[in-house]
Amino acid sequence: MSISLGLVETPAVVVPGESVDIPVTVRNSGDVVEGYDLDVVGMPGTWATFDPPRVSLYPGASQTVTLTVRPPRSSDVRAGELPYGVRVVPSEAPQTATVEEAVLTIAPFSEVTGELRPQVRRARLGARYRLVGVNGGNVEETLTVTAVDGAEQLRFAPRPRPTTLAAGERYAAVLGVRARRLLWRGTPRHLPFRAVLGDATGRAVTLDGTLVQQPVLSAWLLKLLALLLALLLLLLALWFGLLRPAVTSAAREALDEGVAQVATEAEEAASEAAGEAARDAIEQERAAAPAAPTPTPGAAGSSDGASRGGQFATALVLRTNPGGSASRSYTVPRGRVLLITDFLVDNPQGDTGTLTVTADDVRVVTYGLENFRNQDYHSVTPIRVPAGARVTLTVVCRQPGTPVGAPAPTTCQEGLYLNGTLARSTGTGA
Repeated sequence: MSISLGLVETPAVVVPGESVDIPVTVRNSGDVVEGYDLDVVGMPGTWATFDPPRVSLYPGASQTVTLTVRPPRSSDVRAGELPYGVRVVPSEAPQTATVEEAVLTIAPFSEVTGELRPQVRRARLGARYRLVGVNGGNVEETLTVTAVDGAEQLRFAPRPRPTTLAAGERYAAVLGVRARRLLWRGTPRHLPFRAVLGDATGRAVTLDGTLVQQPVLSAWLLKLLALLLALLLLLLALWFGLLRPAVTSAAREALDEGVAQVATEAEEAASEAAGEAARDAIEQERAAAPAAPTPTPGAAGSSDGASRGGQFATALVLRTNPGGSASRSYTVPRGRVLLITDFLVDNPQGDTGTLTVTADDVRVVTYGLENFRNQDYHSVTPIRVPAGARVTLTVVCRQPGTPVGAPAPTTCQEGLYLNGTLARSTGTGA
């Protein structure tokens, strides 16, 4: 072996971010001139530099090379002992490289940083701030959050209080800040405070913050309340001046219309009852009359297909709203045929509009209401209405009339009074 290497026995100590110089002695123990290259093992190569990085030695000669170690100031460089080695490689015989081992002591350092987010908040009573701390040193730290304000106008509630952070670890806390009393009105009040992030040795990071306390009754809120009050007074004036009389009038009209509708329904029911009573009387009269003689087989049957029946009378009464139309019908019972000999239409109020009478969907007459008060119609040949067919009264009301000496009506009122014979249907005779 043509090389020997010597390192100082005392371990070198270095603080991250600083440097330390370590002397290294290289000796050529061979018998020829040799060049040597130096490098380190066991630590990042970016930490170490040699001055000079290459030496050439005569046989038996030696030279001291300075090894400078400069670790970065980072939490990744942990405190403690770091074994390393210096390797010398001969240029002519690399296989005879020599490594000399030593120990480098990394000294501890502390570096705590913090940030308050946001620095300014606005609230009526209280707000929350986020406090972020970072252990940038290479040893474990125990951190505590406190807060103070010089005027003693605030209360603080940090969460959590003490926290232990490893090297390089981040710390997130919530700082609750609350004013001791409300600000009811006036200009916003600025309340400054200081959040303190301290470690176990008493070192601390101070972070400034401000709570801007807003008044409960701000200027725009007072203007809004005044505007709402004015709007309320305007609505009350509209209600008592315009809407309430209109609602009262509409309610009265609706009540009068309801009463008129009830009266119309009662009148129609009475008319129906009168028609039923008339039919019952005719039936009773026919039942009491002597039986008709049986026709001979050679006698001709009735030309209209109905046997002679009793007298028939009924009434149809209508009430119609102005601008509208209404209808009311009488349906001929099953097994019967109605022979109408005459009818009477009635317009007692002097309404205007039209009145139409149809039998079996065939129009019989149409009158203008303004042309009559009552009008009778006589048919030489009875109008035949078969079973199931209807006699219908239809009224189109333009304007109710004005009876003399009576209140003005709100609806048109017309009636149809039918007379004739309701006979049994026997089919067409031979």
